[in-house]
Amino acid sequence: MAFIIYLWSVTNKDILIDEARNAALAQLWAYEALYERGGQPAVIGLVEQNLDNELINWVAITDAKGQFLAGNSRPLGKLVLADDADILEIETPLTAEDAPGWGSKAVLVRRQTINNGVTVTVARDIDELYSAQTLSRSLSWVFIAILGLISGLSLGVALYVVNRINRMSATADSIMQTGNLNERLDIDSNWDDLSKLALVLNKMLDKIEYSVQNIKSVTDNVAHDLRTPLSRLRSRLDDLPDSSLKQQALAETDVLLGMFNGLLRIADIESKRQRMGFAEVSLGEIVRDVVDLYEPYIEEKHMTLTFDIQPATLQGDRNLLFQAFANLIDNAVKYAGENAQIRVTAKETSTSYIVSVDDSGPGVDVSNFRQLDRRFYRAQESRTSKGNGLGLSMVKAVADLHNAHIYYIPDPLLEGSGLGITLMFKKPSVALG
Repeated sequence: MAFIIYLWSVTNKDILIDEARNAALAQLWAYEALYERGGQPAVIGLVEQNLDNELINWVAITDAKGQFLAGNSRPLGKLVLADDADILEIETPLTAEDAPGWGSKAVLVRRQTINNGVTVTVARDIDELYSAQTLSRSLSWVFIAILGLISGLSLGVALYVVNRINRMSATADSIMQTGNLNERLDIDSNWDDLSKLALVLNKMLDKIEYSVQNIKSVTDNVAHDLRTPLSRLRSRLDDLPDSSLKQQALAETDVLLGMFNGLLRIADIESKRQRMGFAEVSLGEIVRDVVDLYEPYIEEKHMTLTFDIQPATLQGDRNLLFQAFANLIDNAVKYAGENAQIRVTAKETSTSYIVSVDDSGPGVDVSNFRQLDRRFYRAQESRTSKGNGLGLSMVKAVADLHNAHIYYIPDPLLEGSGLGITLMFKKPSVALG
């Protein structure tokens, strides 16, 4: 850009004309200096000597009365010059030799009185200089236009590339944040390198999604195949005589059955079949029913329960939502500890429906938040508590089924520790950021 500005400034200056003007002034100063040393004869002698010099077009020396003394152009000495102009458009030839093909010429004329009224007038033909300068200026403007076009194209390509990279980065970040392997990078064309890269990355995502689905399928099939023999095993254990060993075996079997039932439940939810039974449900009423169910148990644990439940309705599966909210409260009761505070809120905003369960328990390290809804994941702090690590996985599956987002918040009650879990259900035609 700086070079374009410089080139524009140079092309708008009369550099060639200024050079001719300076040369004419230098010629006059030379005559004046010669006059001071050798007088009028020396000046006239030099003029006569240089009449054949191609660099000097016309010169005329006149006395105080305007009489022509020396030179090659009598009309030159009689030209009337304005104080603020030294370039004249002359239509009359300045010498007899100039008459053929003269027409009209742009002539630079400079005049200086040397001494005792003796005046020297010099003139230079600048027609060709004008043509050269006009051509140079035109070429410069063409060059500036080309540079501007190249700069504009470069800027456009740069913005396009940056925009593509930002979109690819945003999609990749979304996949990492949400774990949604159905998303793919946009492919704008088949010729640019970024589209080829996006195509390769999409193929990689296809393979990863296929592998993950296979793993889930194997897990679900194992759970399904083992649930039946486990059910038979429990039935036979139940027929055994009562003993502490029997009760221990039944408890362990129930844990395994609960785990496999949870896996199958999550698989059923993730299959999206449940969405066919969606109906308009009261979100506030569901949350209130869950709170009523857990309130006696919370009081028994000497915990403090507060809630703020506002009415709101949305399209969803009532039973699944009830189970998800129950898992959230059960999670808080299980890990917050006695004398902890639990807060349940349900509200509607202009863009979404929000349900939050917050507690003041020991909480979870922020670095583990992204793993909380992973199957079988249990934070190190909760290893000694009962559970199989499927509760929040089921909540995540229900949230995905309802196009909701799940957020984890550290120390939501500002008690120095604790964990807040928020489900945000977007309203129709409203996209969450």
